[in-house]
Amino acid sequence: MKTALITLVAAASALIPLAASAQADHSQHMTPARAAAPAPAATTNGVVKRVDAARGDVTIAHDDIKNLGMGKMTMTFRAKDPAWAKKLKEGDQIRFAADMVKGELTLVAYEMVK
Repeated sequence: MKTALITLVAAASALIPLAASAQADHSQHMTPARAAAPAPAATTNGVVKRVDAARGDVTIAHDDIKNLGMGKMTMTFRAKDPAWAKKLKEGDQIRFAADMVKGELTLVAYEMVK
């Protein structure tokens, strides 16, 4: 019986370092996870149909907007930069990116098409 007790104590004491190492912080051995950069919104072609500079809105007749699941149609977008609504005018042909920002369809980038 005494031998069994000594064997049990020896086995238990051998497990203590294993339990301690299981709880040790090993994060310094890991490669930090890299935050994925948001994918840029896909661009599409459009023609400016109306501009409301006071509200910062631009109405655009556009081709498919894949990232928003929109087909070809005419929609009004909030300009990410209100100054854009002062620069754009009816009839401008643009290549643009749109996205949903804070629950609003938003013109997030554009360039004039020559």
